Amino acid sequence: MSSTPVAATPGVALVTTRRVDPNRVADYQQWSERVQRRLTQVPGFVSAEQLPAVPGQQDFWTQIVRFSNKDDSLRWVRSPELAALLREIEPYTRNAEVSAVRIGDNDWLNFGLSTKAGPGAPPKWKQLIAGVMALYPTVIVIHHLLDRFLDLPFALSVLLTNAVAMALVMMVFLPQLSRVLHGWLLPSAPLPASRNIGVAALLLGVIGGCLALFLVLFPG
Repeated sequence: MSSTPVAATPGVALVTTRRVDPNRVADYQQWSERVQRRLTQVPGFVSAEQLPAVPGQQDFWTQIVRFSNKDDSLRWVRSPELAALLREIEPYTRNAEVSAVRIGDNDWLNFGLSTKAGPGAPPKWKQLIAGVMALYPTVIVIHHLLDRFLDLPFALSVLLTNAVAMALVMMVFLPQLSRVLHGWLLPSAPLPASRNIGVAALLLGVIGGCLALFLVLFPG
């Protein structure tokens, strides 16, 4: 039996797990794609993804639907349209369980650079590349400015450099970067390896470009 998601808190990810009849997987995938297309027209919708069952590890599918605010998520949760969609899959799904997970305005970036994998978080290697790209030039520039305008003991200079850089990265740069790279960090469907590697190579190239520039600007 399928169930209707529970009420969500402001800024939520509705995480639904359900077991799917192995003989009806294709039907379930088509249903999921239809739901995701409909969600793109729902106010407050942010993103959706479907994580398939993994043979030998987990026998359930996981559906993650993110909303930006409570009111819009509740309208979708309580809508007759969603109820009708859930009735469609009752014949071949069972043991549905739903959780409403609170998220921040920028999802995985609500506390800066999260390292926790799972719903709402990109793979750690993607977080690492995005984090280094935001943090490295920020630290260099802040350190240079402090060193140029203030005569501070080394330990205090390092503390202030990291404090200011982390504040800028968490509150300004990473949230903006997450919006630009959202389709790579949290794709709604698995990306081809060529695209994953291509975007990663581009970001690493930007980091390398920053290094080359800083070696010229600050050779000492």
